[in-house]
Parts: sequence; C-alpha cells; structure tokens
Amino acid sequence: MKQFVYSDKELNIGDLEDVSATLRWKPKRYSATGILQAAAIFLSLLLNVYLVLSPASSNDDVLVQIPHVPGSELVSSFYTPAQSAIKYENRPYLGFGEITRFHGPPTDDTDDAWNTIYPVGMTRITAEQESRMANWTSRIPGDEEHYIISLDFFHQMHCLNLVRKALWPEKYGPMELGDPVLNDVPFDHVDHCVNIIRENLMCNADITPNVYRWDADRQVAIPHFDVLHTCRSLDSINQWAVEHQLLEKWDPRKPLGTGS
Repeated sequence: MKQFVYSDKELNIGDLEDVSATLRWKPKRYSATGILQAAAIFLSLLLNVYLVLSPASSNDDVLVQIPHVPGSELVSSFYTPAQSAIKYENRPYLGFGEITRFHGPPTDDTDDAWNTIYPVGMTRITAEQESRMANWTSRIPGDEEHYIISLDFFHQMHCLNLVRKALWPEKYGPMELGDPVLNDVPFDHVDHCVNIIRENLMCNADITPNVYRWDADRQVAIPHFDVLHTCRSLDSINQWAVEHQLLEKWDPRKPLGTGS
C-alpha cells in the first residue's frame, strides 16, 4: 500500500506526479451560494483570530465557531475546563491483521494496556471554570473553592473495557446487575455501557472516508480502514487530566455542595 509521508525531504518525483495528475486546473463558475458560504467562513476565521489575540481573552475564553455547510449556520461547542488540552494530530488507523496489546484473549499485559488508557478518575476544577460550564456540578467537601468533574472520554473507555470483559466471563466472571440507583429496576452495567458507546459514536459521527482497493490476486475490491484520521491528542488530554486530578478520597454518598 502506497502512503504519502508529510515530509518534503522524503517526497519524490513519483509522488509529485501522482499529486499533479489530480490537480488539473479547470475554469469554474462560482454560484452566489458558494460565494456567501466562503464569505461566512472567512468572517468566522477573522472573528476567531480576533478573540484569540484580544487582550481581554484567553484561549479558554474562545468559543470556537465552525461554519456548517450547506446553509453556513454557525455552531458553537460548549466550554470544557480541558479546552487548553485540545490538540489535533493526523494518524492512520490499524489495518486488517495488525495486532496490538489491546487484541486477543485477556492476559495481564492486555489488562494493563486497557487500564493505562484512562489513568485518571475524578478531576478538580476551580469555581470560575465551573461557572462557565453548560451543566452545574458539585463542590468538593472540605474544599469549597473547587468542584468535581470527570472527563467523559474516561467514562467511555471504562465502558468499552467493561464490555470487553463481559466477553470473557471465564476470566472476569459474570457481569452482575448492580443495585438500583434511581429507580427499582436493577442497574445493568453492560447494557448501560453499550448505550453510552452508541451515543458517543452517533454524537461524533466520524465521516472520514474509508477506501476500497482492487486486489488483483483475489479479484475483489477490499475495504481499507487504515486511512488517515484527524484525532484529538490523547497525550495532551491525559497530561491535563493528571495535572488536575482529584487526589483526595471522597465518598459519593456524602452530601456535596451545589454548583453555581
């Protein structure tokens, strides 16, 4: 499989020919709708540059606005205390047959690999950060100036790991129903986790195109999932979470202070 490397030192003439073959200039007429959409995108970029450079703002104060085409509606993301940890990177997914520590039957090494994905449980944030969130949270008992949250990514990975363990009852035992929390129906942890994963996949709706390539030996077009994706940097998010980790033990059954 041919891959392009993002380095001018490694780009050869063959790669340039492949790229240039797709870049044949053709005159094009632009519709009024296209011009308006381009103008909306340009104005949105100017607004975000102004917000970032404004002395009265910090990176955490920026509410990112993204043009949504068609229609050019501006949508905004909700504030998160981990805003400064959001960084993006391009990387390929694994292809068929590629095995990692996360694959296969459960072993101590496999368990360790999964557990290291979400090393942080609860996070400690300031009152100012809590006041800017879309949903209120509770104060930390004995630390009235700080509030408690957990990043949803860690909950999602906990759920995926739980579903993985449910596939191996001979190793981890049956996933028993928990005590009712909000009603008289026993809490089905696995069922809850499957739904959490479903909601996350539907919420983020990855539209990265998977590709199909003809296999001359097999005489069939084979799907390739090892394509480049734009991903959030987990190293950056984990570093932020560790730096803001709630280290003190707390009892969730103990009444907590209400948020703003």
